Amino acid sequence: MSQEEQERRVFFRIDDNIALSYRPVSSDEASGSDGALQFNNNEAMSLGNELEKMREVSRIHFRHVEKESPEVARYFAHIEAKINLLAHHFMMSTDKLFVQSTQLVSISGSGIAFTADESLNKDDVIEIKFILQPSLTTIKTFAKVVSCKPEKNQFRVAVEYNGLNDEDRDLLIRHVVKKQMNDIREQND
Repeated sequence: MSQEEQERRVFFRIDDNIALSYRPVSSDEASGSDGALQFNNNEAMSLGNELEKMREVSRIHFRHVEKESPEVARYFAHIEAKINLLAHHFMMSTDKLFVQSTQLVSISGSGIAFTADESLNKDDVIEIKFILQPSLTTIKTFAKVVSCKPEKNQFRVAVEYNGLNDEDRDLLIRHVVKKQMNDIREQND
């Protein structure tokens, strides 16, 4: 295994169902940026990311409230569920990716493998966008194709993120760890 392959394996990898879209980009388009695609602050997809960051910060406080006053904690959980429901509906109405069917992917903090209808060449650059459930976290970045193999009537494409910003990588890694913990809990039940 090469040094580069070993570095890619540093991150936990899970199988997950996500909504995903991508488009090939020219190397000029990809090199015209630092690799990280930034959302317009008015874009709905940044709403899910901001809510997830706030949820992480408030978890510590929520646990304290839950110990001191379980009834108040239930109320806060209900309010959070309402906010999440509103955010979900708002995001669904503003981005067609939210209503797209999901697919099973293999995902980590360094890359993702997914199924595509068309073949991509090794080292091609794509713009990739996907939504993590249930947090509605949206990741959008450039990625480099590391492999593309025929699989039935489609192709299994593996890509490595190029220039994924630290905040999005943290959100992605947190999602992977949470999903892994939930899967382990379900296996033990």
